[in-house]
Amino acid sequence: MDYILHKDQKKKKIISVIKMEIPYIIEPKLKNRKNMLEIKEILIVNDEIKNNICKIQFNRLFRRLTKIILEVINSGDNEGDAIIALNEILHAKKMILDKYHNTLSKEEIKIMLKKLEYLEEEIKRYFINVNYLNKNEKSKGR
Repeated sequence: MDYILHKDQKKKKIISVIKMEIPYIIEPKLKNRKNMLEIKEILIVNDEIKNNICKIQFNRLFRRLTKIILEVINSGDNEGDAIIALNEILHAKKMILDKYHNTLSKEEIKIMLKKLEYLEEEIKRYFINVNYLNKNEKSKGR
């Protein structure tokens, strides 16, 4: 738990202490402009807003991974791209388990992990097919 302390600078005493839930921290990617405030991080405490932001971030990640996997599958026989896509999926799994475990419920995390496992199975199936085709082509020659 985090606490917010309100101090009186003149008397150098703590006026009030407010108990705060674990916040979700966002670091906005804003370009520096002349007439804007500089914001380094935003702390979100409301559970609904935290859940919505986490779901939106996961959906962006899932769409990006889906595009990568479709490009790998449609591109041809490149095994290196398949390994890179698999590593991206594993990185996304770690991120979900590390970043969202305080904000989302266990059921929502399970749903996200199942979606990523489906993508992982697809890329593994593609990788196995490519390796099988390469072995058959090599065995046909001398």
